[in-house]
Amino acid sequence: MNPVTPLSVRRLVQLLAFCAAALVAAAAPTNVIIRVPTGTASPAGLPELLSKWRQSGQVSNVLCLTQGKPEKAERTAQFASLVVLEFLSEGSYQAWQKDAAPALPAGLIVHQADALAHGELSPRDSNRSVFVVNAYKPTVPAARFREYVAGYVHPLYEAMRGTKHLVRYTAYLEHGDIGQAMAFNVLEYRDPVAFAAMGTLKGGLREKLTATTPSYAEFDKIKDTLRVDGFGTFATYAELPPPDLSYLPSYKPEVKISGALRIVGSELKNATDQLAEGFKHFHPEARVSVNIMTSSEGGIAGLYCGISDVAPMGDDAKITDQMPFFNTFGYMPTELSVATGGSEKRGSLWAWAIVVNKDNPLEEISVEELERVFGSERTGGWELVSNNYLYTAKFARAADRNIRTWDQLGLKGEFAGKEIGTFGYTAPGFEIYFERNWFHWVHKWNGNFKEYVEAKQTTPDAAGAAVASERPLEDLSTNKFAIGIAGLMHVKDFPNVKVLRISRQKGGPAVALTPDNVANRTYPLIRDAFFYVNKAPGKPLDPKVREFMRFVLSREGQEIMARVGYYYPLNAEYLAEQLKKLD
Repeated sequence: MNPVTPLSVRRLVQLLAFCAAALVAAAAPTNVIIRVPTGTASPAGLPELLSKWRQSGQVSNVLCLTQGKPEKAERTAQFASLVVLEFLSEGSYQAWQKDAAPALPAGLIVHQADALAHGELSPRDSNRSVFVVNAYKPTVPAARFREYVAGYVHPLYEAMRGTKHLVRYTAYLEHGDIGQAMAFNVLEYRDPVAFAAMGTLKGGLREKLTATTPSYAEFDKIKDTLRVDGFGTFATYAELPPPDLSYLPSYKPEVKISGALRIVGSELKNATDQLAEGFKHFHPEARVSVNIMTSSEGGIAGLYCGISDVAPMGDDAKITDQMPFFNTFGYMPTELSVATGGSEKRGSLWAWAIVVNKDNPLEEISVEELERVFGSERTGGWELVSNNYLYTAKFARAADRNIRTWDQLGLKGEFAGKEIGTFGYTAPGFEIYFERNWFHWVHKWNGNFKEYVEAKQTTPDAAGAAVASERPLEDLSTNKFAIGIAGLMHVKDFPNVKVLRISRQKGGPAVALTPDNVANRTYPLIRDAFFYVNKAPGKPLDPKVREFMRFVLSREGQEIMARVGYYYPLNAEYLAEQLKKLD
């Protein structure tokens, strides 16, 4: 039998386990761990297969570690290579298991696994990191092992992450019987210096946790009764190959760039740093500085304050972002799309899903109808005229153009005369996208619109949980008379919710929300990653800015955007449209 912890500590541990499980479930419901056994060569074509899955959206994220070697010379490495596939929902995993997993080469050890604890710092450059994978064989049931991870492993790794030397960690537990399933703790240290520093700091962190965290102290006494320690394996981060972008133009410098190029704004999931490094390969005399402290909110401000040359931004620029620029220069900043957002991955500028109850007979809807369902009557809207936003009655809409009942969308029977309930996100990035693209920048929505946000943006109490983005999907599962705007990553966990196909105009071809339709830009409700630059109308762009943007909009730049794993590269036609804006 296992030693019994004091009741108060046990309750604390169970609470920690519950909270940790809830947080991880919200972030990454399931994973797959693939191991290449020690002494075995990695199968040919595996990196390309993994890259294909990530790019298509079948897999949300891929971590590939190779060249496994024991952390201690007298030990044996636990693997030659280790791959972690991350899925945003159980539904995504099941689809992959059915359609994609059969393509895996033979000889691999493949197990579904749960992430029991996770933390990370951003941005980081995994190519410079030191990875250590600690392997364990649990000797207790999964529920008890979860308590151990919540009460002991999670506090320790959070303390290590607090030093900024450990930049990412995840504790995985494979599915399976006691004695068969393995547990892996994947640790990423910022660089070799940080790894060495952590070795000297860890002892002090353990002492502090023992004195201040009861669950840690209790599990420290009994941890060897809960698992067999397999020790650590060093591994090397492997960058997956980019997709085939031979259809895009390769970058060829037109002028030689030297001197300073300043970039201030969003890190775009580390793509901004990598683009700067890639540009310097072609222009070694250029001094490129990147400041991501302000994120998107400070990007355009850097341009009109004269402290930057390029402003990377994740969200669409608001009018309030652009007006100070206009007041400074007399024209608006030039917007350039540098990547297509993802299909469902959190943080990828994912495409919007329009959802109804599965028993609602509606199967498709047009963008024009959506604007009339979610929007409201208005006296006008904002239009870009001579490089300035001006208000005009051209975009006025009378109340009789609103769509408020289901029969207005052609539904009959029990739906006739029933009010259409609406819901969606209220975060600024959400609102701006729709107000810009649907409402001509007007802030008037359907009066019954219910507003929600991602769980990470809510207060940590019941009142916050009541407005998390999963709540309306729970309601929609039994409510046939509502329609909402949601993320596919959440929708997949609600089998009674249906995703509609979207057409650009009523009667036009309706397109399903799939990874391919997002990547090829045929799905109407996609998002873009943008860079903004200062280009005066009728005048040439600063040569160093033009060369940098030409690089970003080249095959080499788009390979970088694809490789970070969050965005799709632009297709050739849309990329050509962006290049024209540079002239």
